[in-house]
Order: sequence, then structure tokens, then C-alpha cells
Amino acid sequence: MRVDPVWKKISDTYQQWDQDRSGLMAIDDLSERLPDIDYELLLRTLEQAAQDGRVDAPEEGGAFRLIPNH
Repeated sequence: MRVDPVWKKISDTYQQWDQDRSGLMAIDDLSERLPDIDYELLLRTLEQAAQDGRVDAPEEGGAFRLIPNH
């Protein structure tokens, strides 16, 4: 199975930011850390990851956390 390169960058960046994988990371913060990736592409990738159960994104939006073991 091929890993989406955008998802890989998001996952790696989040894990460097919070090694315990428990904090909510602001999407704006993620965007600042990954300036080479279009903001809309980040949003679409995170939306797909939420549908796949790889991230938790609270209803108010604007932040996310990785779900362990994904």
C-alpha cells in the first residue's frame, strides 16, 4: 500500500510537535510548518484522514490530533 506523501508529512510533523500524540494541533500551525503544501490540500487530506479514523478533529474545527496506532 502506497502512503500518501501529504499525509506522511502531516503525520511526521504532528509527531515531532507532540510525541505523546495527545494534543490538539491547530491547522494554521501545521500550515506554517509545511509552507510547501497548499492549505486547501492540507484540509482535504485531514478531512479524508478523519473519515478513515486516522485523526480526531473536534466539531469546532481548526485543530486535530492523530489517533494512536494509525
